[in-house]
Amino acid sequence: MERFVVENLVDWGKSFVDENGNFYCGTTEEQKAIAAKVASYADLVIYNADVHTRESSEFEVNGGVYPTHNLIKRDRHDLEKLGVEKGKIVSPQLTDELYRLVRNKSSGLIIPRHVFFQDYDGKEIEPAFTYKDVEDTFKINSLNPEEFLAGNVEYVINAKHLFSGTALQSTEFLGDFKGIPKREYNVYSLLKQKYGQGEDLVMNITGVVTGICIYQTASGIKSLFPKAEVNVISDGTTQLLGEELGFSNAKKADEAVRRMCRQLDINYITSENYLRRI
Repeated sequence: MERFVVENLVDWGKSFVDENGNFYCGTTEEQKAIAAKVASYADLVIYNADVHTRESSEFEVNGGVYPTHNLIKRDRHDLEKLGVEKGKIVSPQLTDELYRLVRNKSSGLIIPRHVFFQDYDGKEIEPAFTYKDVEDTFKINSLNPEEFLAGNVEYVINAKHLFSGTALQSTEFLGDFKGIPKREYNVYSLLKQKYGQGEDLVMNITGVVTGICIYQTASGIKSLFPKAEVNVISDGTTQLLGEELGFSNAKKADEAVRRMCRQLDINYITSENYLRRI
């Protein structure tokens, strides 16, 4: 049986990977092109995308540690109050090179239940946004799980707010809210339902940044699908470099990630080596 190839695009939004993005991580045009080339061979493309409101506890202006990024469309106003300089982008939309690849594919959006409650702090809370808010942001409709399981969907936006888009959290104790899913699931739990241990899956991963969201996503995928082939495409990811961040140069960072991946039976390989095999 021919294996099913899934391209996992991690945080390839304009906020992170375009030079005028408000949380630009240093991604190059070459890395974008490599990710697009690898993704062009996939049967399914998953975009793991942060979605936030102006009140996000992640943002520096709200007491968090990160610059403002990936705002839903509804909240993109008075950006100077969020520390955003004029001309900077805070959109979660896929960078153009990758968007061109998926824009005509059959598609759908999944928002795991916990993402609606990402800023819960132990007190009473309302959902941060509605499904329609996020649909309007990405210009995409919500996913029909039955259509997905039937194999009729080629591109999925899997909304997240954690480092790994594979993660799920229990929020049933918060009760029911109109328009919010009662069940906690994401695209990976749907794939689990269909592929079990993942023997028939190839899971490729590109995006930002290698030592955080890429590694967290790869390890999450390997935990869910231990028999799958999991490949981190090294030249399709962006390293976060700096003495204060643990790695002063790309070579040291590369070797560290390669060793970490090896411990989990995850392949850390170049696009050339991967494409040569298919």
